[in-house]
Amino acid sequence: MTSELRDILSGIDFRGNPDSRSIQNITYDSRKVKDGTLFVALKGQQTDGHDYIRDAVDKGASAVISNGRSIFGIDVPVIQVENPRAIMSKVAANFYEHPSNSMTVVGVTGTNGKTSITHLLKSILSFDNIPCGSLGTLGFSTPSGMMSTGFTTPESVEVQQLLRTLKLGGIQHAIMEISSHALSLHRVDDVDVDIAIFTNLTQDHLDFHQNIENYFQAKLKLFTQLGNGKTAILNLDNPYTSRIIKNTTAKILTFGFDKSAMIHPISYKLTMDGIQATLKYKSELIEINSKLIGIHNLSNIMASVASAIELDIPTSSIVSGIEDCEIIPGRMENVDINIPGKVFVDYAHTPDAYEKILTMIKDLSSAETKVLTLFGCGGSRDHSKRPLMAKIAEQFSEHVFVTSDNPRNEDIATICDEISKGFENTNHTIIHNRFEAINKAMTQMDNNTILLILGKGREDYEQIGDEKVFHSDIQTAENFSQ
Repeated sequence: MTSELRDILSGIDFRGNPDSRSIQNITYDSRKVKDGTLFVALKGQQTDGHDYIRDAVDKGASAVISNGRSIFGIDVPVIQVENPRAIMSKVAANFYEHPSNSMTVVGVTGTNGKTSITHLLKSILSFDNIPCGSLGTLGFSTPSGMMSTGFTTPESVEVQQLLRTLKLGGIQHAIMEISSHALSLHRVDDVDVDIAIFTNLTQDHLDFHQNIENYFQAKLKLFTQLGNGKTAILNLDNPYTSRIIKNTTAKILTFGFDKSAMIHPISYKLTMDGIQATLKYKSELIEINSKLIGIHNLSNIMASVASAIELDIPTSSIVSGIEDCEIIPGRMENVDINIPGKVFVDYAHTPDAYEKILTMIKDLSSAETKVLTLFGCGGSRDHSKRPLMAKIAEQFSEHVFVTSDNPRNEDIATICDEISKGFENTNHTIIHNRFEAINKAMTQMDNNTILLILGKGREDYEQIGDEKVFHSDIQTAENFSQ
């Protein structure tokens, strides 16, 4: 695409002297600068883009957006703004011609369930022959394939570009996972969300938000930005929902196990083979059969049903789309192994998610079932949840294996020690290498064993120091042989 610099600054407060020069690309990464690029100097946690302005200009940047700090000897326009991140969202939307304004966008936010709801809703739309794209933890998905992005919600430039790609492909529906980071960092400020789903809110990301109230306020931003004519789909079982209702002008559609929810189950049966439920919406009864397991997935199904109803999708397509969605990649995914017992991998990485999964396994298993749990905690992230996760894992497991999970630049031994503070008994083993830990755990299995490998799901790497090292929980379990 090509736009004039003056045009893509439309509606933006700035200081500087833009002209009609051509802009062909926008980036905040100086390594990606080429001729005709508008370089946005962002301040990150590790580096400050302002320090790379000269490098960007040397590589061909046609203009720069900065935070107003002085920069001399630059022979391209320097646009000074108060908040480069917020402005980058507006500039990107202008450059890519506001693709979301002429699309139907569903945004899903909450601590847990975002990926599952996105996957379920995409299955429903596909069954109803509605072309759909999705963006989230699993990547950027279109009817023609999947592409990894590395983020739950990428930066605003990528978000606008991906939405533009869908629109150019004739795809009018997009489902987005919207993280609290994305909301705090202005990544979706200029995405026109039509339906916003709130799943739940429990402890997570406190390394970034400092406290649970700040975390909630980030989530709330999605709903305060919804205007009249938009819809908020809210989990009535979560205590934060009442505060969202008070702070949005959007139409409200609630779901939950609470019978006052607009969509709720009047009966349900949960087994290790799936979910059977009868949901009620107004005077209509909706019979659900799903191969997904666990009460948390029934909640995810209700959120998906609510969104599909709001999109005017026929009940028959809703029911069939849910039935067609046999797995959520990396979410309680049953791994095909060569030994007795069952192995599930799951992306769970919060105390609440651990409690839900482990409670579900205990409730749905026989008294003879032995549960083994393997997990680690991410380095340079919320320290307070580490012992909490150990306590929950110990409570519901016959044995726990503590190991690595993206230690980043933190010492793995220190992480494991902090986790271990939550244990009260000795039924745990610490093995720093995740590959070795999985193999050790699998030597302990028999016909009555379920091994839960938590934290990474479908991820195929570990972040160790500044490197991404190949590792796949699924492949490790599949390749194990005694």
